[in-house]
Amino acid sequence: MKYLGNKKSGKNPQYRNIIESYEITRKRNINIHWYMLGFFVVLLILYLFTLNLQRVEDVTVINLDTRQSVHRRTSTRYLSYGLDTSLLRDMKTLPINDKRFVMLARHLSPAYVRVGGTSADCLFFDETPSSSADKIFDPINGEDISNFTITHKDFLALSRFARKSGARMIFDLNVLLRRPDGSWNYSDAEKIISLAKAHNIELDWQLGNEPNSFHHVFNRTVTATQLASDYTVLRKLLDANGYESSNLIGPEVNHIGDANHKGELYGAEFLKHANTSVTYFSWHQYYLNGHIATVEDFINRTVFDYLANQINSLSNFIRGYHIRVWLSETSSAWGSGAPNLSDRFVAGFLWLDKLGYSAWAGIDVVTRQSFFGGHYALVAHDLTPNPDWWVSVIYKQFVSERVLDPPILDSKALRLYWHCTAKSALINRVPAITQYGVHLDNKPMKVAIRMINPAPLKSITLHLYVLTADHLQSRFIKMNNQTLMLRPDGKLPPFNPIILDPDEKIELPPHSMYFLIYHGMQIPACEV
Repeated sequence: MKYLGNKKSGKNPQYRNIIESYEITRKRNINIHWYMLGFFVVLLILYLFTLNLQRVEDVTVINLDTRQSVHRRTSTRYLSYGLDTSLLRDMKTLPINDKRFVMLARHLSPAYVRVGGTSADCLFFDETPSSSADKIFDPINGEDISNFTITHKDFLALSRFARKSGARMIFDLNVLLRRPDGSWNYSDAEKIISLAKAHNIELDWQLGNEPNSFHHVFNRTVTATQLASDYTVLRKLLDANGYESSNLIGPEVNHIGDANHKGELYGAEFLKHANTSVTYFSWHQYYLNGHIATVEDFINRTVFDYLANQINSLSNFIRGYHIRVWLSETSSAWGSGAPNLSDRFVAGFLWLDKLGYSAWAGIDVVTRQSFFGGHYALVAHDLTPNPDWWVSVIYKQFVSERVLDPPILDSKALRLYWHCTAKSALINRVPAITQYGVHLDNKPMKVAIRMINPAPLKSITLHLYVLTADHLQSRFIKMNNQTLMLRPDGKLPPFNPIILDPDEKIELPPHSMYFLIYHGMQIPACEV
């Protein structure tokens, strides 16, 4: 081995150079390691900051085309309501003469009030039906389906309620009154029509309720062809008694969207034979079984899609008949609704979304079941409004019958719709549009509006109305954090908006509904 000299002396130049080179390399590597560690720490901090920023500032962008035309027009009575015929079994408990009840209905005008339901096909007029003393109950819902009678005074009281509340009555006649040959016995209907005409009552008519389900409820059958014949008889009867201009709405089918399509098939067969006797095609829709529904069902996005599937299915069967369609009985859950759910804040999500989607899809009228009675009532038995009543009133205040196209959204948590703003909500008759929708997530959301072909932003002011509650099953509803309550005289409270600039982001709380009015929006489709 070659001798390199005394290591301790450090006087060997070659050795000293090696040592110095080693020390320089070691220090450089240490510095590089520290630099790399620092670099990765900075990256980690930036990553965590970005995650936090995304949680706070994640924004859903909505594109608004200000040059679009009106997509559809609904009836001016688009949002209507029903009084179930079963309530007529005990007229003394139906508060149609109570001023508070009338005012609650008047806040929803203009509207149709449909007096119909399963008990319509048990109703006799001014006579005692031949029946046993034992009550008969619907094997599906447990509803009383025994025959019963109303008097001419009862009918006139219903008519007065409709007139005082600013609604037009639709009366559902009994189609199960049959002659021995199977044809419809219209003697009771003729008496009711004559009474209405004698008192100059303007109203519209239906015949039967959910006839495609008669076999399950009453163990009886009326075919679609026979029902079409009965409607033709009723149309002639109405025309002969001065009701040529009255609407005749039918066939009131249910089970649309079922795998066997029996509801659609019944409805199409009915239209095939009804000729021009029927003015509007009508069907019934519910999302859930009220006996087993849960609070999670009411905010389940899959449940919201049921309606679109049902409307599409029905359209495929009746498209060739070119007739306007009514959703003449509808709510969240069948079987009189879901207890502590269908009359609570959480029900508003399905209800508001139904109003929005149905209008966009071409439904002319949506009739809420029910104004009073059952777990799905808009008005409670103590004559205080439930949350869906407030949602309905606010809709009436801010939303017109002119429907615009909603944007395509990436967000599954936000479902929204656009209409021209109702005339009563305009400021100085300046055009405006109303955006409304539901936010289904349990975390906040920020929304930004990006205008295509924008108007001058200085001319636009946003009025935001956010609907929330302390919890999903609350009987109370808040607007912009203020609990909505009627005034002592029964009038509406002021609806005070949050006023925003058009370039401000909109903050939506978890599980909320909202209405947003763009005042001053120059959109030709909404010019007054």
